[in-house]
Amino acid sequence: MNKFLRKASPTILTGLGVIGVVGTAVLSVRATPKALALIKVKKDELKTDKLTPQELVEATWKCYIPSALVGVSTIACVIGIGVLDRRNQAALTSAYAILNESYKQYRQAAKKVYGEDADNKIHAEMAKDAQVASYDWGYQVYNMDMDPESEQVLFYDLTSKKYFTTTMAAVLNAQYHVNRNLAIRGDCSLNEYLSFLGVEGIDKGDEMGWEISYMVEEMDCYWLDFDNQKTTLEDGLECIVIDTMALTKFE
Repeated sequence: MNKFLRKASPTILTGLGVIGVVGTAVLSVRATPKALALIKVKKDELKTDKLTPQELVEATWKCYIPSALVGVSTIACVIGIGVLDRRNQAALTSAYAILNESYKQYRQAAKKVYGEDADNKIHAEMAKDAQVASYDWGYQVYNMDMDPESEQVLFYDLTSKKYFTTTMAAVLNAQYHVNRNLAIRGDCSLNEYLSFLGVEGIDKGDEMGWEISYMVEEMDCYWLDFDNQKTTLEDGLECIVIDTMALTKFE
């Protein structure tokens, strides 16, 4: 519920602002006949045909209390929208800056682990339109079928408890897209991550995943670290184990 309110706050405030503008106009129109009647009574009481501005206010101000309250609330909604917009822009700018720096560090670490050659190949493959599959939501996910010559490796994902075979390039690309979603949208579900890997989702995988707000509050970080460690299974088969952090259940 808290997550929904955070995301929907600008929309809710905009709706309240629109209602407030209409409400202020309606209440003001309805208050006018009452105000005119009070002005007439005041004129008769003072035996005059014209009231001073102060006398007009004293005679009619109570009629406009409802419209004034709605008007003030409308102004508060408009101010709130501006504040939320500035906060969102500041958070997004900060997240992009940290994401960019973290991505550079990640690339350097990947080069040390897998070599300069692997890094160059990964970025060359990602740059080719023919090597990616485009989806309706606008992301480009590594397409295994278009890259038959890359080495197929056995992976085990600790988060989903799944074994699968793919390329290192596909895994790094999927992990990049998780962090991209965190930076742009603020969250990424476990099943969405598995879909980037080309792996079938798990039960309740849409209800858990990663949230940038949770990561910032609990771990003071904007980047989701994936630990890809090569290990040897009991039967002698080599496997790369993928571990990560900050998995949380969506509210």
